[in-house]
Amino acid sequence: MIDALLAKRLIERITRYTDYNVNIMDEKGIIIASKNTSRIGTFHEVALRIIQGEEDMIRVDSENTQFGVKKGVNMAIYYRKKKEGVVGVTGDPEEVMPIAMIIRMAVEVMLEYELFKYEKMQRRNFKDQLLNIILYKENLQKEDWERLNLQLHMKEDMIRIPILIHIDSDIDFCDHVLNIFRSGSRHSTQDLLCLTRDGDILLYKSTDCTLVELMKNYKYIVAEALSDGLRYMRSAGHPFAVYVGSFQNNFLYYRMGYEHCVWLKQNMARRESSYFYDDISSYLVSALPLTELQVPYYAIEKNLGDKFLESFKEIMEALRTANFNLNDASKLMHVHKNTLVYRLDKIRETLNVDPIGNSNDREFVNHFYHYLKRKEKLYQM
Repeated sequence: MIDALLAKRLIERITRYTDYNVNIMDEKGIIIASKNTSRIGTFHEVALRIIQGEEDMIRVDSENTQFGVKKGVNMAIYYRKKKEGVVGVTGDPEEVMPIAMIIRMAVEVMLEYELFKYEKMQRRNFKDQLLNIILYKENLQKEDWERLNLQLHMKEDMIRIPILIHIDSDIDFCDHVLNIFRSGSRHSTQDLLCLTRDGDILLYKSTDCTLVELMKNYKYIVAEALSDGLRYMRSAGHPFAVYVGSFQNNFLYYRMGYEHCVWLKQNMARRESSYFYDDISSYLVSALPLTELQVPYYAIEKNLGDKFLESFKEIMEALRTANFNLNDASKLMHVHKNTLVYRLDKIRETLNVDPIGNSNDREFVNHFYHYLKRKEKLYQM
């Protein structure tokens, strides 16, 4: 079915290049657009015969004023091998026949393009609705997204990677970057993409590789998926950060994947890119009530001075950000590496730990750091 507004736009374009009157009729034989606007809404008998019959084209060699049919040529408009309407060109059939054939071809091409854009926009709207339900609807049930997915045909069991991109810019710039991701060659119809209520870009990147390949290469997959948008942001000089959450293959858990990204944003803000699986231990500790953490660490905290604790938090923050690389951590702290080593030795001696060389000790100081930071946030509220 041809939309009347679309038909009007088609007529406006076509009649820029011809003086002949052109009509477009719908599947009921009603003129829905015409260069002669007085004919809009009137019935066209020949058009209905074409729609309902076997003929694709009917010439009218003489006018029939009783039925409001003028001399000219009328041809079926096809979309996906189905008659969607009729285009008519008024005039001597011998004169207008070549023009009518060109106009019909133009109408069909424009119709296909316009309907493609409409369907693409409609699909995008359905995706926006789907993400809105997944992210923000309370007491989410399977039935909530099944209705929309009938239109979208999203493969729910496909593994998707939630990626949150925070840009230090206004909403218009973020929206522009969103469209770069959406129109890029790396974007898939199975991807889900939107702006969150906080103005961040959220992408659920679809993958078609095995879990073994994904675990091995997912950081490269993320980098490739974001490359166009990140290149544009860097060239525009806008600072940004990327937070990659946990893999998901069930819409019921997509919100948790997004919340894992938000947790990274709130707790790993100094990094340009953060990956949930790299910090899952810290996340699990953060899920514990503060009182649970206080039990093993309270006595230790109370026997250390404020100066030591402040130095400990500063060093641990730098080491965690630098993945416990001393060279990188010293650069983050703007101190010489030897100065960092000297201050770290104080922590080693006081707590009898070696967070650089011993993984258990690293876990111990990581969790102690997390406990101190949570208390700090609590007192600042």
